Amino acid sequence: MTMRRRNFLRGACGVAVALPFLESLNWRRFIKTARAAEPGGKRLVVFFMCNGVNMETFFPAAPGPLTAASLMGTSIEPLADYAGKLLIPRGMHMVPKGWGQDADTPGDDHAKGMGHKLTAEALDPNTLYARGISVDQRAAQELNKDGSPSMTLSVGWRHTNVLGHISYAGNNTPVTPEGNPWLTYQDLMGLGGLDEMVKMQIATRRQSVLDLVEEEFKALKAKNLSQADTLKLEMHADSIRDLEIDMVGNGLIECALDPARAAEIEAIDPNSVQEDWQFKTIGLMQLDVLAMAIACGATSVGSIQWASGSGGPIYKWDGMNHEFNHHKLSHGNTKDDNSGEEVAGYLEMLTQIDRWHAEQYRHLLDRLSSYTEGDGTVLDNSAVVWLNELSDGKAHSYLDLPVIIAGSAGGYLKQGQYIDLIGGQDPWVQTHPHNRLLITLLNAVGCTDDGGPVTQFGRAGLEQGEYAELRA
Repeated sequence: MTMRRRNFLRGACGVAVALPFLESLNWRRFIKTARAAEPGGKRLVVFFMCNGVNMETFFPAAPGPLTAASLMGTSIEPLADYAGKLLIPRGMHMVPKGWGQDADTPGDDHAKGMGHKLTAEALDPNTLYARGISVDQRAAQELNKDGSPSMTLSVGWRHTNVLGHISYAGNNTPVTPEGNPWLTYQDLMGLGGLDEMVKMQIATRRQSVLDLVEEEFKALKAKNLSQADTLKLEMHADSIRDLEIDMVGNGLIECALDPARAAEIEAIDPNSVQEDWQFKTIGLMQLDVLAMAIACGATSVGSIQWASGSGGPIYKWDGMNHEFNHHKLSHGNTKDDNSGEEVAGYLEMLTQIDRWHAEQYRHLLDRLSSYTEGDGTVLDNSAVVWLNELSDGKAHSYLDLPVIIAGSAGGYLKQGQYIDLIGGQDPWVQTHPHNRLLITLLNAVGCTDDGGPVTQFGRAGLEQGEYAELRA
């Protein structure tokens, strides 16, 4: 599929149609319009997995060039086809730190893992929400044309407190993610306020945009318009029809999901979207909608949060038949408070869960790669970063964070490399704070600070500046 900057119908994802200003009616718009971003720029996407990983099986055997062979046998083996487009930096520690290492940072390690990871800011002692903006929302302020927020999505059941939020619009301002892909899709397609028949016509793209508003055009023509307004209306209708023909003739993408996929999303039971048995289905739908929104310019920034901190589903699909939820398995215990018995084989189960999430991450990369622009793909112009709440979940560890970045953000980041930032030292040396990763990501996608590169983000007083080791 090919995408170009021009020849898009104005409106969310190219669907809404703005009527010309008609002086005799003082008419401004009749369907929601607002493009948040232009396609073709740099994008930032956060793929966030709660709890920890099996650190023994997650990473390749040794730092160096990444190949399909070097990923074999690891939890991230499903990413083998993308080995040349991956960057795996290792050795970073979270800031503010966990385990009570920073005395002025309230909250337990799960709360810190959720609230600190995208903000690099401490939690408020009264609310336990982060005291700063998150990297996704900071990037959206600059990259989205109208400064609109980052698309913020979730999958599965969530806590309503800090454990259910990773994205922040500012100090003590958590952004609640949308967990229902149909609601997200309706918003993207400008369907709010329309009747169900029109919603499905637009969502499935089964007829011309002009056909959908034919009755509105007729109603306007029936009014006592001036000759000038009548001419404007007719010219506007002609231009839309010509634009549609041009788009089809030039093979430009339609910024909507396949009709069958859109129908599946529309058929979701809203009462079941957070249930475990829907976890995979809803997750894939959210990824499809997110990829479409990123590719079509509805937003340049998005995040998807899988489940909740100190929580998670019981995995009973794709060959997994677990008895305990993700949080319990991350501790290897039958009780959330560790008062139970050890779960036999829990490390193997964690590897299964990590591998399954790698498959979902690959699905996102597949979708972004399916949109071509210029000499590359949307993925090539993006930084798609996989982050985790914790590293070793059993230890609640904030050290040696699992991080994977796919895409070079238009050539800014290295690719096909597994880099040990601390050179084999013990992670306890804590020389590489993760706020510098966030700074690197902001610079990679073109964010600035007073016209220059971003040098500070997150907690003040830490070593600032990006990681030059990650630059191409």
